[in-house]
Amino acid sequence: MLFLLLSCTGANDISETPVDSPVDSASSLPAADPIELGLEVSQENLTAHIAALEGFGTRYTMTSGNADAQLWLIQQLEDQGYLVEEDPFSFGQKDAVNLVARKEGAVDPDAVWILSAHYDSTSTDPESSAPGADDNASGVAVLLEAARILKDVETNDSVWFVLTGAEEQGSKGSAHMADWLTSQGVQVQGVMAPDMVGYWPLGEDDAMDILGDDESEHLVQDMAAVADAMGVANKTWIFHYFCYGDDHTNFQEAGIPAISPMDCVEAHNVYESGEETPHYHQTSDTLDTLHMPFTTKVGQVMVATVAGWAEPI
Repeated sequence: MLFLLLSCTGANDISETPVDSPVDSASSLPAADPIELGLEVSQENLTAHIAALEGFGTRYTMTSGNADAQLWLIQQLEDQGYLVEEDPFSFGQKDAVNLVARKEGAVDPDAVWILSAHYDSTSTDPESSAPGADDNASGVAVLLEAARILKDVETNDSVWFVLTGAEEQGSKGSAHMADWLTSQGVQVQGVMAPDMVGYWPLGEDDAMDILGDDESEHLVQDMAAVADAMGVANKTWIFHYFCYGDDHTNFQEAGIPAISPMDCVEAHNVYESGEETPHYHQTSDTLDTLHMPFTTKVGQVMVATVAGWAEPI
């Protein structure tokens, strides 16, 4: 998560050649209930994904750990049956890569919903130790679970799984992606960009934060309704300037409705709530500081929400 007022620019263009979804039609399956799909999120899988990403030591942009994490993520999605498009971009004299896996809708494939999470990390010693378990291996882990669960579910609309790079350098990957989406006229219905969904200091008594703006308030309310239905406490925030400069705001500024499920939003916006984030951008942001049972519940809400948006048929 990139904290507060950082400007973002993109560079280069993603290939204009569409990537066909490798997901076969599942027309023989009955229509799936989005909440039931959400409940398929596995705590064991989330924990394993976060541990694997932490295991690279650092995913700081332009380090070998970041490059190794890219290859690992590509392999995870390919193992699930997706084609993965590498979307390289430059900022200044530096290079980074977004990864895109597309699930094509069966009825209205031009209508696109995006689940996006940044996979890079940072810390006070980023070149050698930036485990980034919460920020943002937690968001990436939920994305991988969503891709797994939705793979064989036939949906009305398309779902794109987007892993963005160089977020910690100014949300460069999402800025590049937002520029490309608008330049190509992609009909993005909405974006969910989780950034830190694993640190819950109150454990089972905590509440997930759902962040949006005026144009995405309907998506915030969608997720809140799903959370309520699944018995997961939540708080909603309709403030464009909260966590300004994070990935979701790049999409919002491009005219694309975008929301971000998070933990500890008040703390990250100097809100007088008593919340603290002692491991934020620290070498101590490790798996053992996360509360995985509540992380799993939040992940279940996220997957159920995306599934509902895409409309299983």
